[in-house]
Amino acid sequence: MEISEKKTRIRELWQLCFHDDERFVDLLFGRLYRDENALCLEERGVVTSALQMLPYRLVYGTSMPGVSYISGAATRPEYRNRGLMSRLLRDAFETMHSRAIPLSALIPAEPWLYDYYAVQGYAPVFYRSEMDFTAVHRFDGAGYRRVTLPLDKLYRFFDTCLRRRSCCMVHERNDFEVICSDIRLDGGEVVALADEAEELSALAFAVPHDGRTVVKELLAVDDTAREAALHEVSRVFPDAPVVVLTPPGEGRGTLQRMGMMRIVDVSAMLSIVAQNYPALRAVVRVTDPILPANNGLYRLVDGVCRQDSADCGTMCDLDVGVAELAVILFGDSRQSSLIDFPSVRPYMSLMLD
Repeated sequence: MEISEKKTRIRELWQLCFHDDERFVDLLFGRLYRDENALCLEERGVVTSALQMLPYRLVYGTSMPGVSYISGAATRPEYRNRGLMSRLLRDAFETMHSRAIPLSALIPAEPWLYDYYAVQGYAPVFYRSEMDFTAVHRFDGAGYRRVTLPLDKLYRFFDTCLRRRSCCMVHERNDFEVICSDIRLDGGEVVALADEAEELSALAFAVPHDGRTVVKELLAVDDTAREAALHEVSRVFPDAPVVVLTPPGEGRGTLQRMGMMRIVDVSAMLSIVAQNYPALRAVVRVTDPILPANNGLYRLVDGVCRQDSADCGTMCDLDVGVAELAVILFGDSRQSSLIDFPSVRPYMSLMLD
């Protein structure tokens, strides 16, 4: 299959399964699609199953491991329940491993898919808070004004704010431009505010949805700028309740499950953990029924991780499956204190889901 034909057929399968706005699909396949990141299966000239592996980075302490984000995982209705997506995911994991990408993330399209992806080694580690404000709530906007700035300047602010989070997926410049375009396609706006010294102080991504205004991401230098951004959002979209999506530690609202992570290369990920926590001393046994290369003992000492063959007689600090390891590494601080192993909650936003 030629490259142009492959792209066309994968796009057709996307629309068959997801029924998205054609303008949105144009944006995805025009700006984000890369043939080398797309995998598909075909039968008698028909693309039966497909997915894309979009490249991201995860801020993790002083490290930034690669993350392959699974997008558009779909199978033609008449070919479902034949194990095609499971096969395709295994091919994807092998591709990630060959590219030295230790992690994979995704957002299940339906609640029941959490169980399906759990079988593939993914764990639900991404959460968010949803803070609700009524239509009559008043925010203070004094000392700030809305500004229109070049995309490059907005991106620098955006990127800097994301990297300040302890564990967060970051977006490249091209991805940021696609995000802004998608917000506009949804009838929303990217609201930028400057303070009295003309310094960019807040950035909010807001869209109207089902009679509410959803702020998909809100980045600000402090709480005052954050309040001012919500004031401007309420002015742009008047007389509507406001819902603000935030990382769990930043909001006081309802906690919602939003995505999953899989460790594709355990040795590489535990090496990153060891580098960031050089005082950590631990022996971890990991079992991975899908990726046998991950099976074994891992010794973390003096900032280094060494993998040994599994020995059932060895005393371990942790003896876990690969999904359980993801839950531990990407859990909350309370869990970290209970098991005496570093845990940090990851966050992702604006994933075009």
